[in-house]
Amino acid sequence: MLSYEVEAGDWKGTSTMFNWSKNAFPAGFAKPVAANLLKAGIKCVHVRKEKAPALGKPNPVVNPFPYNPDYAYQDQTVETLVREGMMIAQIATGGGKSNVACKAAARIGRMTLFLTTRSVLMFQMAENFQKSIDYRAENGEPWLKGQKVGVIGSGEFQVSRHINVATVQTLASFLEEPPRDASPEKKRYHLKRRELVKRFLSSVSLLILEEAHESSGSNFYDIARLCINADYRLALTATPFMKDSTEANMRLMAVAGRIEIKVTEKYLIDRGILAKPYFLYHKIAYTPDEVRIRAELASKHLNFRVGMSTAYQKAYQLGIVYNLGRNEAIVREALMYKSHGLNCMTLVRLKRHGQILMEMMKESGLKVDFIYGESNQTTRQAKLSSLAAGRIDVLIGSTILDVGVDVPSVGAVILGGGGKAEVEMRQRVGRGLRAKKNQANVCFITDFIDVSNKYLMSHSYERKHIIDTTPGFAEGVLPVGSTFDFTVLNRE
Repeated sequence: MLSYEVEAGDWKGTSTMFNWSKNAFPAGFAKPVAANLLKAGIKCVHVRKEKAPALGKPNPVVNPFPYNPDYAYQDQTVETLVREGMMIAQIATGGGKSNVACKAAARIGRMTLFLTTRSVLMFQMAENFQKSIDYRAENGEPWLKGQKVGVIGSGEFQVSRHINVATVQTLASFLEEPPRDASPEKKRYHLKRRELVKRFLSSVSLLILEEAHESSGSNFYDIARLCINADYRLALTATPFMKDSTEANMRLMAVAGRIEIKVTEKYLIDRGILAKPYFLYHKIAYTPDEVRIRAELASKHLNFRVGMSTAYQKAYQLGIVYNLGRNEAIVREALMYKSHGLNCMTLVRLKRHGQILMEMMKESGLKVDFIYGESNQTTRQAKLSSLAAGRIDVLIGSTILDVGVDVPSVGAVILGGGGKAEVEMRQRVGRGLRAKKNQANVCFITDFIDVSNKYLMSHSYERKHIIDTTPGFAEGVLPVGSTFDFTVLNRE
């Protein structure tokens, strides 16, 4: 169970998490290895060094919201962490992973590091942690008054003895060897900073990993291994072990252990924590957007045909981004949602696709805005607020909306970007399922089955299969090409 297959370029083989020279393996595998030995009839005792005791009270209150028994899994997660020391908490998108992180930091009460791969999520969590610290300071923990969250990333390097947030990329860059061509002064500075970072990591008692295994390479793993005194390790993820790389999955388990708690989409939907989703799929052929194609792609392709065997990159660009029939269908869906009083989020993968849709939606009379990668946090939040307040009908979002953005509740989502990645798919659907207030707690989701190309069609059915096989989602899937029953808005 410590071995795994590796494919790296031309090399194929088996690697292992077992260190033969030290006769050791990562602590995250201790419980599974012990269980396997016992299963094989080999007597085994699992002994671990004593953890530093948690200093906070059980079931900590980190915000002014009243207790809700439907969220009991959050405190259960934290108490399991206190008992086990390391765990993966698989909590579906919308299950309040940020609140679990705040509760874990309050319960352990020691130096905490929250590690993520996205700077937007780092800053959002810094804000959430700060609110929880301020609330706790006013409600029984006066020693926290005036304490600030430490931030390491996006040009900031401020460390706190309480709670810190950081990006994997920033810490990894600080831990690299200094460039060979750097001046002696820069090398000294780099080495001094590296030692400071190592000292900081060795002081961390609680390490929280938020989808950190999504980072490429071994960066998050190398950082976690330097947290030698992190007796408590919590990996928060909606989709553990879904990376194509077995090695990345093994590293996640090595750092955080096994899944100890699982909160599904169905659990959250059944209790009204998430809105009930209804899914409708439309089959779409290829109709070229000849005006835009001639103006923008004339030098790129010999022809503008898309067939079943057309290469994926060309098929995606023409069959999705510059597909007039598909884009017109997206606009029609947005107009339909508006006619039923529903605000709508349209999700794309490429900036140009979002721009084309914004032009077409404006021409149809819709009030629309667009968030993409270069949009700063203030701009993003302002546009999200406009959608929530009803000042715009549609907000188009690129992959920047996939994670780490506090999205308001929306009545409908149009999945306009294609693709097949399961992690991305679940995150995107989850964007629209935030519970609705003062209206029916439902959400309508439109997707497309692209029949013009074998790759696009395969990806379409892979996306549909994810929904069809997810309890809580599957119940709301309508027949392909049918229509939504909007009377549920009155019934629910």
